[in-house]
Amino acid sequence: MISFGNQALVRAKDEASLAQAMCDALVEYGGYRTAWVGLRGDDVKKLIHPLAAKGITIGKLRKLELTWEDNEHGQAPTGTCIRSGKLVRHRNLVDEVPHSILPITLELGVVESLSLPLIVAEKIIGAMTVSATQHSQLGEEEEALLMEMAGDLAFGITKMRDNTERINILEKLEGSLDNAVTAIAATVEMRDPYTAGHQRRVAKLAAAIASEMGLSAEQIEGVRIAGIVHDIGKIHVPAEILSNPSKLSDAEFSIIKTHPQAGYDILRTIDFPWPVAQMILQHHEKMDGSGYPNGLKEEDILIESRILCIADVIEAMASHRPYRPGFGIFPALQEISRNKGRLYDQDVVKAVMTLFLEKGYEL
Repeated sequence: MISFGNQALVRAKDEASLAQAMCDALVEYGGYRTAWVGLRGDDVKKLIHPLAAKGITIGKLRKLELTWEDNEHGQAPTGTCIRSGKLVRHRNLVDEVPHSILPITLELGVVESLSLPLIVAEKIIGAMTVSATQHSQLGEEEEALLMEMAGDLAFGITKMRDNTERINILEKLEGSLDNAVTAIAATVEMRDPYTAGHQRRVAKLAAAIASEMGLSAEQIEGVRIAGIVHDIGKIHVPAEILSNPSKLSDAEFSIIKTHPQAGYDILRTIDFPWPVAQMILQHHEKMDGSGYPNGLKEEDILIESRILCIADVIEAMASHRPYRPGFGIFPALQEISRNKGRLYDQDVVKAVMTLFLEKGYEL
């Protein structure tokens, strides 16, 4: 019984499934007539809400309208246990239970019961109640085992609630982070209207490539976030250069080439869950060392940066620019295919080809 309960602690996905597994163990392996778990309601009626049960249906328990208030409905074993916060034993249920639950007691043929409080963060959240059809079936040894199971159940519920709260907090933080990153990206696009949407499209494509390559969910999200702000460093580039409708001079292009370092400098002090600043710093590096700003080669370049590099090239070639019309997607694919292994990572190129040519991906 204890072993089955311990397995439930590891496998259960939520409070209800954990409580149900405990009840199943008590009846199927412990040999008790019924077992059920009720949670304390903090409403005006102080109702007890059945969470799980074995040997009796949750529907029947709900019809009893048990409470933990100090009245007739609250004098049943579970209500008394929750109200007092102490173990409650009834050795002769027929003589001791209130008249409102006597019919169900006789129907089940139970003669004794044991109710144990469930304590989470020093608060009584409910109780686990077990009943038996034979006197002395709930002796001192059984009491010790049941206390252990009740403790395990309370521990499991505590961990699940802590994890749920942690997940909720993380989701809120991730939402705030996403909003903040999007706002940062918008500052660049306000100064460079010709590339409005460029960063978002690069981010979307980079995430799709990372997914196609089988990268972890964490890496996929990291490369998406980096993609949204990969050109943040252009905020240091004069607006007249960004919107120049003619071909850039060597001097102007040299200024443009400072944006990865500028982006890194802007974001390096932000404690992202991913190496976003490094991804941005390296997103114009090439496999043969011909990229900028540091001339990195092959494995010295983060895989996320290799993905961003190709996503950036494809989006830039396919889209219109002030100084030229867009070339379209197929010339962009030809460019990365022709230079795979030299400028671009072969595995990334392969994933891109699969996305566009086999799966119909569209920018």
